[in-house]
Amino acid sequence: MKRRILLQAGLSLGLAPLLPALAADRRHKVMLLLYRGVTEAERGFMDYLQRQQPVDFIIRDAGSDKAKLPAMVAEAKALRPDLIYTFGTTVTAETVGSFAQRDPSRHIADIPVVFNIVADPVGAGLAPDTRSSLRNLTGVSHLAPPEAQWQAMLRFGTAKRIAIVYSQNEKNSVLASARLTKLAQQAGATVKVEGIKTDADGKPTVQGLASTLTELLTDKPDWLYLPSDSFLIAHAAAAVTQAQVAGVPVFAATEEPVRQGGALAGLVSPYYAAGQFAGYKAEQILSGKRKASELPLDTLARFTYLVNIQSARQLRRYPPLALLRYAEIVGAAPT
Repeated sequence: MKRRILLQAGLSLGLAPLLPALAADRRHKVMLLLYRGVTEAERGFMDYLQRQQPVDFIIRDAGSDKAKLPAMVAEAKALRPDLIYTFGTTVTAETVGSFAQRDPSRHIADIPVVFNIVADPVGAGLAPDTRSSLRNLTGVSHLAPPEAQWQAMLRFGTAKRIAIVYSQNEKNSVLASARLTKLAQQAGATVKVEGIKTDADGKPTVQGLASTLTELLTDKPDWLYLPSDSFLIAHAAAAVTQAQVAGVPVFAATEEPVRQGGALAGLVSPYYAAGQFAGYKAEQILSGKRKASELPLDTLARFTYLVNIQSARQLRRYPPLALLRYAEIVGAAPT
């Protein structure tokens, strides 16, 4: 009996140095809950995480339909992955609830969640402070502060009359529009703000967007502002085309409307970089170095000023030479 105990102890001691290595080699299961498919944010997240450790990804996409989110969250609760990644304010709020109102039967609390592309996590009620969520949640905000966006508009030129369009059912879009409106008005600008017209189910539509823009563009404002908004990002090209026909330049809070949609300018965080930062946070959690509650809710430290030169030519509205010293020019014809 004594010999057996000694043998077991010896085996345990022999295996002890190998345990960390065995743990490091274990394949982690990470579930991605998305709203509008795999974007550059998810590519950055997955690329970073795969370089750090073995990981399998489970991807679920709501296809811009909020009604699908409860089932996705329920599946995540049943599958119990090692970590959950959420895209955007709408998905994150459905997954974890607000800080003040959480329902254990609906929301996830016992699995670490890393959000990404959330415009204003504190304003959205996800956390009381950016220093900590005080729960099993952390993540990355992708937006330049509204003060910086407003100053970026002014650097390009006149910004005395501003039009803002937003989705009424996207909380991040509502918050961002309200904050920029307040800043512009404090600076003496005239601001006209309209929520996109919705259908009978309260969802924004392409027809509703066109009708709303017709009203906003009638007075030819100096800028049409597009906040971080999943519906507007998906239909940025249509919004920009309508604005350009009216001779109105578009300033965007996110990169896709400038790079792919043709908006004239934007002060943005690249989605891929935000994804990499979220991947770093996920790696800290999966490796056991930090708990989600110990990691702050961060914004990228640097932003990119994008100028679409093709749109500048079309509108005959060119950036000042001083701006060209640090702006990234996109939309140029290949040479």
